Formats: sequence, C-alpha cells, structure tokens
Amino acid sequence: MELCKLKAFKNAQDTFGDCGFVAHGDALIVDPGCRREYHEELKQIVASLPKKLIVFVTHHHRDRVDGLSVIQKCNPNATLLAHENTMRRIGKGDWSLGYTSVSGGEDILVGGQRLTVIFAPGHTDGHVALLDVSANSLIVGDHCVGQGSAALDITSGGNMTEYFQTTFNFLKLSPHTLIPMHGRVNMWPKNLLCGYLKNRRSREASILKAIENGAETLFDIVANVYSGVDHSFWIAAASNVKLRVDHLDQQKKLPEEFSVQKLHRTWAPFFVRWTCACLRSRCVKLKMPSLLITGTLVGIAWYLLDKKHALIRVQKGKRT
Repeated sequence: MELCKLKAFKNAQDTFGDCGFVAHGDALIVDPGCRREYHEELKQIVASLPKKLIVFVTHHHRDRVDGLSVIQKCNPNATLLAHENTMRRIGKGDWSLGYTSVSGGEDILVGGQRLTVIFAPGHTDGHVALLDVSANSLIVGDHCVGQGSAALDITSGGNMTEYFQTTFNFLKLSPHTLIPMHGRVNMWPKNLLCGYLKNRRSREASILKAIENGAETLFDIVANVYSGVDHSFWIAAASNVKLRVDHLDQQKKLPEEFSVQKLHRTWAPFFVRWTCACLRSRCVKLKMPSLLITGTLVGIAWYLLDKKHALIRVQKGKRT
C-alpha cells in the first residue's frame, strides 16, 4: 500500500537556526494523496508525529492531496507549502487554512536537515520538487514515474518546453537518488533523466516526420505516431501531440507551410473520428461511457485554453 511518501526527522540537533528558512518543523509529509479507505491510517500517522509538522505538496492532482483534509483536522497547526498555481486548484474542502507559497529556491528545515525547494514546471505549471541537501536526494513528484513516461496535464499548464528545461535542471543538480511519487526510488538518476529526454525527442521526431509526410490534423498525427497503441489511450496521446507540436514550433522545426493554429482547431474532428474508431474496436466497448466523458471534458478544456490563448495573441497584437 502506498499511503503517502513520508519522511519524519525526530530528535535531531538544530544546527542551522531559523535564519533564511521559510518553514521549520520536526516532521515532514510529502504529497499525502492516500485514498479515502486509508484516511484512518493517515490519521494515526499524523497523530504519532510531532505537532511541528510541515506538509509539502508537489502539485494539485487528487493522488497528491486527497489526505490534506485529514491532516488539517488532526493538526491544524501544520504548515502547508505549495506553489500558488497549485493552491488555486486545491479546494477548500481539502485545505481551508493558510499556507506558505513557494516558487523555488526556498529552504526549509526539518529536524536539523536542510531541504531546498526546486521549481519544476512541466507536468503542471505549479509543480515543485524538493532536494534533501545532505543526502543529495531529489523528491521529483510526478516529473518522473516508476515505469514509462510521465503525462503532462494540458488542462493545468502542462508544457513540454518547461518539462525539458526542468529535466535539464535536475541533471545539473546531479542527485544521488530520485524519489518519484509513483514507483520505486531510483538509484541511477542520470540514466533515468537522459532516458526521458531520449524518449521524448524520439517521439517528437516521429511527430515531425508525420507532419513532413503530409499529416495536418490531430487525428492524422495520432493515428500515424500511435498506430500500435490501444485507442483508449489516444485522448492522452492527442494532448501529448499538441504539447509536442508546440515545443517543435518554439524550436522552429516545423515546416513553414504547417499551421499550428489549424492543428489546434482540429480537436472536434479528432473526437468524432476517435469515437468512431473506438466503436469499431471490441477491446474498448465496455469502457466507452467513461472514455466519452473523459474525451468530452478534455475537449472542452482544450477549447477554452485555445480561446484564452487566442485572446492573449489578440491583446499582444493590439499593443504592438
């Protein structure tokens, strides 16, 4: 059972004092995202910890914050640390008390141990990591996962360019270990991070090749690049394609005749063609209701994001 990643430092000598630290405590909980059936167990854990408790949240997804309400009830004096973009998405039902905003570079003190907050956008626009300075261990949230690649949340500011930059920043830190919120502790950080970069570059090369061969719509690119992937994963694949095309565009690697704006407008046709493909696929018939709901929600979010970006472009145009 993975209740939550927990690190408690007790009875350690405070050798640093309070100067320069945004928070100090005797115990630390990172991402208390346990399911409801484990809330009672989390309650017992919190009750056993010192009252001077720090809670660090890497980002706002439910599997990161679902136990916050338990901590708030058991220890209302606990100090919550999170990025402001994360807190905007955490409901009052999870945490209604105050919090300390972090954006990277801040130090916290836990039982005499110094930890440094690392701004790590990419998975979301408020994603943060935490470096244990003495052990040189890096808690990476959902930037890395135990198996496969981490998905970027397009509805919460997920950004491929920022994901690449965060990965480069992690490599510069040269951590001895990586501690993801999904999967096991990784003892070969350089290999894992370089593997992530290689995999994403390879996928972008496949997308670029599909575009150069004439693919113009979202469905055409997904069908070409993810042809061997079950149709039930094509919604997530479509989001990744959009993020990767934006990244290619920022690098000025796309053909001059290719229109990113036109690609963004092909979500509705993608959804129609994807639905038809799913209906023809026996393996996903039982999952169709949930898939359709997911697809609809992602489509609405994508539409609203495109409207927002279009408005920003218009406002920038007027200023110039």
